[in-house]
Amino acid sequence: MYILVLTAPLLGALGAGWFGRKIGERGAGIFTSSCLIISLSWSLLIFYESTLNSSTTYIKLWRWLDSDLVTAYFGLQFDALTATMLLVVTSVSTLVHIFSTAYMDGDPHVPRFMSYLSLFTFFMILLVTSDNFPQLFIGWEGVGLCSYLLINFWVTRIEANRAAIKAMLVNRVGDMGLVLAMLTIWDQFGCLGFASLFNTVGLSSGNSIILICLFLFIGAVGKSAQLGLHTWLPDAMEGPTPVSALIHAATMVTAGVFLLIRSSPLLEQAPIALMVVTIVGSLTAFMAATVGLAQNDLKKVIAYSTCSQLGYMVMACGLSQYSISLFHLMNHAFFKALLFLSAGSVIHALADEQDMRKMGGLIRSIPFTYTMMIIGSLSLMGFPYLTGFYSKDLILELAYDQYYLAFAHWLGVFSALLTAAYSLRLVYLTFILNTNAKKEVFSHAHEGSWNLTWPLILLALGSIFVGYLSKEIIWSFQITISPIIPTSIKLMPIGFSLLGAGAAVVLYHYSSRIFIAPTSPVGLAGYTFLYSAWQFNYIINHFLVQNVWRMGHLITFRAIDKGAIELVGPKGASQFLIRFTQEISNLQPGRVYNYALVILIAIYVFTCLWST
Repeated sequence: MYILVLTAPLLGALGAGWFGRKIGERGAGIFTSSCLIISLSWSLLIFYESTLNSSTTYIKLWRWLDSDLVTAYFGLQFDALTATMLLVVTSVSTLVHIFSTAYMDGDPHVPRFMSYLSLFTFFMILLVTSDNFPQLFIGWEGVGLCSYLLINFWVTRIEANRAAIKAMLVNRVGDMGLVLAMLTIWDQFGCLGFASLFNTVGLSSGNSIILICLFLFIGAVGKSAQLGLHTWLPDAMEGPTPVSALIHAATMVTAGVFLLIRSSPLLEQAPIALMVVTIVGSLTAFMAATVGLAQNDLKKVIAYSTCSQLGYMVMACGLSQYSISLFHLMNHAFFKALLFLSAGSVIHALADEQDMRKMGGLIRSIPFTYTMMIIGSLSLMGFPYLTGFYSKDLILELAYDQYYLAFAHWLGVFSALLTAAYSLRLVYLTFILNTNAKKEVFSHAHEGSWNLTWPLILLALGSIFVGYLSKEIIWSFQITISPIIPTSIKLMPIGFSLLGAGAAVVLYHYSSRIFIAPTSPVGLAGYTFLYSAWQFNYIINHFLVQNVWRMGHLITFRAIDKGAIELVGPKGASQFLIRFTQEISNLQPGRVYNYALVILIAIYVFTCLWST
């Protein structure tokens, strides 16, 4: 049962990849979706056994990293954290596979796409079920590889090429942090397995633990798109919409949060690292929420909301509320996948149009998709008694008790206001305001087939009920005692969310000048600042990338590679041999008098030596 959860997606990927031409587009979709349904079924049983019955299972398969210094087994660990992540990964992946069979209909490379999706799911399951860091790193790099392949699936699109390369390079920065963390753990503890490490974590000095935690957090910053390394996530929307729903909303981007939760015994020994985690998480939530207000691309608005919600999860980890972070991770997976797939339904209905300014009036054409988008948006903004309400508000309540980081609470509360504002802005621009779409496109807008709509229904049910049904289970894992919080503080996130939603409704429903760009210098500068995502891309490219490239060209390429290495290396040696042989060849010009002179000189030297 346990191994089948891991192998079923791999079989789906190999089958669709190797035999895609024989089984066809429809066969590839059915085969990969069936493998994921099998994996989901066993994940439900594992969740029942590991989480509800508190039965942890360890499986040792074979020894694959063996030396005098370190030994690591290829092993699987199924505890409450792994079971919850398995349920999230397999459920969302299964629905995305079914959705993709309709969304990608007509594409000539559907088997390859389905193979990539299943391969990604395999690596994500490998990541969450690992019982040691090297095995986790294999899954970590595997999902990065699949992310590159899926973003760049439409290889003829230049923007997709650039987005895939950017995602790969930015994630490499975070991956270096994880590699350095593993090397430091190996140096300090002599082991890389979770069980051995966490049992001996109290024997090390404080500075080394802080260093390990900061390295781990750098890895999480890259994978979970936190402030500084977040720039790859919005650009990754160039891939097909199912890719956005699977990788960049529900699974891959949560790998960094999962790493922090898994490494919680280490983080608890480093309060300074926890403070850094809280600060970065709260700033990410605020920054992404402000940028989401100014975006016009339908998928980029949802992408920045993903960055913001990931900031809430990271902030909860920094507050030592790991089970609450996991709770929000699980809830977020359902309503964010619902939002992305609903956006895919809109794009499918409008013939691949993604600019919200060219939409509008779709409430009558695709009312089902409008309902799904409303449910996802309300759950995202934390509307009472929907899934997002139970976890996001809880994080903000727990942040209030941390007096030394009070600004994190207020940043989170204000981000909730902005989240409600851009969520309602998305709904109004897309569905309610008068249409700006072309007549021929608007007149042909329609709902998709059953395999396009049924995943939305199931995700909508998750966005409504999952938070309520699982809140008691999550609270049973909570170690710390819940602080006593005033009622006004508990109601504050709801109040701010309703305020932001009300402001958006008034602004977009009653204002006739909504599409007029700001003309004042301050308004224009503010809009440009937010639309360009706080100029992070410009700052990174201008001050970091260009200087690194210039240094690499002048120093490592021209001075070292083309200079010192070539002078003393193969090129220098070959040039010396060429010059030497040319000088030797001058002694044999082919003239008789030169040969006679050489013979006479040799006889003279021989005679002198003989006489002595």
